Amino acid sequence: MATHDYSLANQSGSACRSDLNNALSAIASNNSNSTDPATTFAHQWYVDTGDSTLKIRNAANDGYVNVSAVGGIGTANLGLALAASPTFTGTATFGGNILMSGTGTIDIPVGTTAERPGSPNNGMIRYNTSLSQYEGYSGSAWGALGGGATGGSGDQWVVETDQTVTTDYTLTANKHGTTVSPTINSGVTVTVPSGAILVIL
Repeated sequence: MATHDYSLANQSGSACRSDLNNALSAIASNNSNSTDPATTFAHQWYVDTGDSTLKIRNAANDGYVNVSAVGGIGTANLGLALAASPTFTGTATFGGNILMSGTGTIDIPVGTTAERPGSPNNGMIRYNTSLSQYEGYSGSAWGALGGGATGGSGDQWVVETDQTVTTDYTLTANKHGTTVSPTINSGVTVTVPSGAILVIL
């Protein structure tokens, strides 16, 4: 572990060699230390052994930029995702849009009704294995996504719906609805807002 000011002072031969070796040690170890180097330069590498992070000094020489993930020293790819086929764990947050140019698929979360997120956000989508359908969260409830007409051999002639209403539901404002003789469980309320029409066949 070594840092150096990279200035070799006038001194005796042995002292100069020792100072030079210290400078070379700092270079070889990327200025490894648990505290920031006292003397810094723009674009200087620095391995922070305090949190196992590789850093580089910015062009203005007034701060460091993380090159590895925090704690990434000693881990594959410095703890960073690969450009091709990366794997993420936990929650990944993206500030912009996600554009995909492939022709394959995207896997979305799959789980039962009981495995729905405890604190869902608007716009969440998943595949519900209990209901065998894609679903999305909007406002205050989960609802089926897509589910247009279906049929055999690519025919699209029938729309299938559940036969039982098990959860309170309010028709979306400014929308009408159509359903076929559903059984509404005891204690469940279906609300039709003012101006909306629910047609039961």
